[in-house]
Amino acid sequence: MSGFPPVRERIALRQADDAATARLAAELSIPSAVARVLSARNLVSFDECRAFFRPSIEQFNDPFLFSHMERAVIRIVKALDAREKIVVYGDYDVDGITATVIMLRVLRQLGAQCDYYLPNRLIEGYGLSEEGVRKIAQSGATLLITVDCGISSRDEVAVAACLGIDCIVTDHHEFHHEPPAAFAILDPKNPQCVYPYRYLAGVGVALKLCQALAIHLKRGEELWRPYLDLAALGTAADIVPMTRENRVIARLGFEQMTTTVNRGLRALMARQGLAGKPLSTSQVVFQLAPCINAVGRLGDPRAGAELLLTDDDSQARRFASQLRDANLERRELDRAVAEEAYAWFETNADPARDAGLVAGSENWHAGVIGIVASKIVERYHRPAILFAVGPGGYARGSGRSIPSLHLLEALNKCADLLEGYGGHAAAAGMTIKTGAIGPFRERFNEVVGAMTVPDDFIPVIMADAEAGIPALTPKFFRIIKQMEPFGPGNMRPVFLARDVRHRAAPRLVGSTHLKMSLLGDGIVMDAIGFNFGDRYREVKDASTLSVAYTIDRNEWNGKVSLQMKVKGIAL
Repeated sequence: MSGFPPVRERIALRQADDAATARLAAELSIPSAVARVLSARNLVSFDECRAFFRPSIEQFNDPFLFSHMERAVIRIVKALDAREKIVVYGDYDVDGITATVIMLRVLRQLGAQCDYYLPNRLIEGYGLSEEGVRKIAQSGATLLITVDCGISSRDEVAVAACLGIDCIVTDHHEFHHEPPAAFAILDPKNPQCVYPYRYLAGVGVALKLCQALAIHLKRGEELWRPYLDLAALGTAADIVPMTRENRVIARLGFEQMTTTVNRGLRALMARQGLAGKPLSTSQVVFQLAPCINAVGRLGDPRAGAELLLTDDDSQARRFASQLRDANLERRELDRAVAEEAYAWFETNADPARDAGLVAGSENWHAGVIGIVASKIVERYHRPAILFAVGPGGYARGSGRSIPSLHLLEALNKCADLLEGYGGHAAAAGMTIKTGAIGPFRERFNEVVGAMTVPDDFIPVIMADAEAGIPALTPKFFRIIKQMEPFGPGNMRPVFLARDVRHRAAPRLVGSTHLKMSLLGDGIVMDAIGFNFGDRYREVKDASTLSVAYTIDRNEWNGKVSLQMKVKGIAL
């Protein structure tokens, strides 16, 4: 593997307030390990924990706390009264598509003359495009509402204004320059915005606009609450913090999803074997979202929107099949690009020189390089940027990072080599002249090297609390389940069991996974280490080991039991 050492994780125990842990354990009558998880997440009072375990609509913030919300609502109502044509302009990912559908359905319920526009990512790229704005102007629209995009589109908003179109920008991305001169801007990351929760997904911001319209027009929750299932889908798919308002959206939306009245979502769930089942974040992120994302990654995202807009069962089934097929095609592209990328880095990269990993190819599809960049980071634990080289001397790039490196800040130091870029700490997209990829690789490595230390390239598994095998009771698991939905900011708790032993020799499953039967204080528990197969020999020969793990339910041949899912092993 080109001299790259095998990635071996370290296990560390997360800090927590011992006094708060003891108090919560007593007040809530919960195990100390669970109380430690809560206190480490800054849930240190009885009321905070009650709100956490019982999310409700009453925990929603007032939408009019958004700067420009009243202005945006009054402009939309004016358009409704005057029968102006409104166009909702969305992004091509799940967050953008669900936001588009919710906005469109609510506006149509209010009697709007309304259409939508989703860009082709392979032709128009991210955000508003001048081509799209001009098409919208030609359609006769005079009000444009962006969802999940627009905050970086100063020039395009200016073009819209020149063409007689007012723009209401709803977005959730970071500001890294002056915002566009839009009629109204709704973005919780706007430094001038006093909205108390900064981490809504794009669909969450769109939902808040719909909530504000309902309040202004005295329509009540029935105008927007039926779309919590779609809001939960977009929120989970965008990997935003699963805290506070996002967590309310996801928890209530997942519950609503099991009996959804949205025909397209129901058809897709049936196609993916999820019909009628309680849903978790991982099922939404790994089984539903990729199907909707796939059509956007491969070009035209409209099939994803039409799936969620149709009220015809046969159309819903047709779109669900189309999306599932597109996802299978996308997965094959992922595999091919990943194999080429691994081979390139194993031949050309040097761990002593390459703090960051940069490569490009004409063979790589622009729609999957972000997914493959994530795989590169997982394999080498270094920030990675892949470029899909296109015609005309330009390439599109997608990057992913490690926890210790803020990717957008690193790109800021390479800005003169890029034609355009945007993103956040963990992920970013960019365009570059093909001839600049080599100089960018050198600069990016210099920047990453200056912003990191060698230990940053060793993954750290943070355990929330110690919990030996005897602690893993059904009651313990039920409490952990009540902490769902999991996601950033509320990840599935990781526990640490020290000095456990093998009850029987571990075995390989499917050549890449490690199956173990572990013994702690006389109690036996099954454990599975996905992609730990390369550790088989060293683990087999260990007399004792410490294991970082999550706890989950395992179903096999009709038998249900608890199982440890291994996240890290220390010998």
